[in-house]
Amino acid sequence: MIDQAKINIVKPKSYKKKALELFQSRIGKTVTSEDLAILTGSNGKPISHNIRRVFELRDEDGYEIVNHKDNSWTKLNLKVDEWVLLKPEPNPKKIRSRGVNKRIMYEVFSRDNFTCKFCGRTPQDDDPFKENHKIKLHVGHIIAHKKMEGEDFFKIENISELKESYILTSKDFLTMCNVCNEGAKNKDLKSISLKEVVLKAPIEKQHEILKALKEKFSNA
Repeated sequence: MIDQAKINIVKPKSYKKKALELFQSRIGKTVTSEDLAILTGSNGKPISHNIRRVFELRDEDGYEIVNHKDNSWTKLNLKVDEWVLLKPEPNPKKIRSRGVNKRIMYEVFSRDNFTCKFCGRTPQDDDPFKENHKIKLHVGHIIAHKKMEGEDFFKIENISELKESYILTSKDFLTMCNVCNEGAKNKDLKSISLKEVVLKAPIEKQHEILKALKEKFSNA
């Protein structure tokens, strides 16, 4: 009989781990979105999941990964969807805070009445793209990537040296549902008014709202 306790189960490497190994094998050399996509077995087709893991390695783990936005000081002349890892080891002092903690999330959700500021969905609504799933709320940056970029960032030795203008508060975020958040990606955000939400709704829903408002204000 096989002793199950002695069986060593080898877990497959995560995509993030594979991406890091790829970068570390090419220190100072270009890694493209096609290179990253191949790691997933997707035949070289870039997908957003790959890009997010690259940003996590840079922002959350402290690896000095640069892209085309850093060309002005790196002089690498990188194109869109190209990255270079400058050093093999991460620098914990250069981890970029996402700026979203539980306190900020609660402040944003409470201020926005736990409602998506774009489509009006709430956690009680069904997800239109996932059967038997409810809407999930996220906080989205009003100004995309409001953080220090490029050479100025890499000169900083400690996150405490960040200027006050780079410290994020609840004013920098809006409540978004998972559907709108996925569609917005890295664009600057602008919320829509309640009136716009109603006017974007199907005509039968607009009639329901009109009827409800007439009943509410009939004796006003």
